[in-house]
Amino acid sequence: MRESKDTKKKERLAASVMQHKLKGIMIIDLGGQILMVNDAFSKITGYPSHEVIGKDPTFLYSEREGSDLYKIMLETLYRCGKWQGEVWSRRKNGTVYPEWLSISGILDEEKQITHYVAIFSDITERKLSEERLVYLAHHDILTDLPNQRLMTERLTQAIKQAERKEKQLAFLSIDLDRFKQVNEAFGRPLGDELIITVANRLKSAVRDCDTISHLSGDVFAILLGESDEIEHTATIAQKILHLLSKPIHLDGHPIIISASIGISLYPSDGTDSRTLIGHADQAMSRVKNQGCNGYQFYSEEIGVRSLERIELKMAIRRALERNEFELYYQPKLDLKTGEITCLESLIRWRHPEKGLILPAAFIPMAEETNLIIPIGEWGLRAACEQARKWQDKGLPPLRIGVNFSPRQFQQENLVESVLSVLEETGLNASSLELEITESIAMDQVDKGIKTMNQLNQNGITLAIDDFGIGYSSLGYLRQFPIQTLKVDQSFIKNLTTNKDDAAITAAIISMAHNLNLEVIAEGVETKSELGFLQEHECDGVQGYYLSRPLPANLFEDFFQTGNYRALVTEE
Repeated sequence: MRESKDTKKKERLAASVMQHKLKGIMIIDLGGQILMVNDAFSKITGYPSHEVIGKDPTFLYSEREGSDLYKIMLETLYRCGKWQGEVWSRRKNGTVYPEWLSISGILDEEKQITHYVAIFSDITERKLSEERLVYLAHHDILTDLPNQRLMTERLTQAIKQAERKEKQLAFLSIDLDRFKQVNEAFGRPLGDELIITVANRLKSAVRDCDTISHLSGDVFAILLGESDEIEHTATIAQKILHLLSKPIHLDGHPIIISASIGISLYPSDGTDSRTLIGHADQAMSRVKNQGCNGYQFYSEEIGVRSLERIELKMAIRRALERNEFELYYQPKLDLKTGEITCLESLIRWRHPEKGLILPAAFIPMAEETNLIIPIGEWGLRAACEQARKWQDKGLPPLRIGVNFSPRQFQQENLVESVLSVLEETGLNASSLELEITESIAMDQVDKGIKTMNQLNQNGITLAIDDFGIGYSSLGYLRQFPIQTLKVDQSFIKNLTTNKDDAAITAAIISMAHNLNLEVIAEGVETKSELGFLQEHECDGVQGYYLSRPLPANLFEDFFQTGNYRALVTEE
């Protein structure tokens, strides 16, 4: 009788437990099958009881938990008879949620486990609250940007990564100019609105991988991770100043805001976060002292150099847009016939303020920034158009020479691009000569030979420019499908005073002729240099002794006079 009362008492207790409204409960047998679940189980997981009874509870597991966790759970249950902890489970609709799970063994009178009871609660709200607290501890409430604490953490981490990868990074300290006056004039709410607008503009100035932080009132900071190009950092600073210069409308009033930006670089300006932040602040203060609305690197020398390079890059881009480039033409004289057979096109920049600028002042920057591609395309098209115009005027079909830069020659669609220009301008391929340097020809030799063969097969003449100062192998030279070698002017200018240069020049001429190549001597400036080249049977010359580079209209006058023919017969 006593046992019957105890059994009923346990059953009532079990029933009351199973009726728990907040916590889900499963009773599982030793075979791992679900025997019973309560209503809270169904409410939390979405599974009605009839769909889970008799099943292994592993269908509730999510991929978010690794198999190691469940292995540890089973080992602990076997050893201790209970386990508890946080797990991620999957509802019937597929969503994953966090729960606090407690599993205990149910003992019989002989202290043997007969079943397991799993009790769990959905802790999504608690997790969200915890995550929200963590988020608020690392972010600015007004702008939703990382605060000083998170910025410092990210900067420290970025320094470690930059050190490991041997990369550079940049830290920008940004202080809004005269923000206090705006705040006092319009009040705190509109001042907050201004800060939010500034934050949004800063976001549009950088990449997703960079970090923008609102440190305090009117102070922001930006971390540019792996910013190896100093010019890139300077460009970002200029972009920020430009974005902030646009009016911000507050309560119907247009407000113009500006900023003072200080920049420090890792590792040149510091190798820890504290030093980099301090040096960026110092550079920013220097801008403030110089009148605000600008940027400065911690190292003034770097800042000046970067600004000059940025300005040059922007000016080159504008020159392309405004059609400020021109072509000059320098003729090549055939020493056997006394006729001009080819013209080398040479680019010049007609700057609206600085006048005519030679290529040495801007081509290196164009190469670095890839602007050489559109410049080269423009030069090729302009040269072909001019050659076609001269033919239409009745001039003989002179070959037009166009120099190709390394980046141009490495283009995947180079051959197609050249043929397209010839077709569009109506110039025959035999009237075009492409000039490349030894170093270009020797870079990725197999690919270079393939490209040269394709150009050659389409009737385009190829010349090796500045020959003698590169590093081409004679074995490769024999494989190049070229027609002309142009001897570098550094050998020609010392022909009459340096026996070595004279011997090298004579050897190049002899070798080229043995390979059935035409030889053109560049930079011929004196009658004695011309005489030496005639004596050694050089095929042609180019240089000031014949003519300086001329604009198209002046070349026509020069060509019509025919005075150059006398050069090959003068005593």
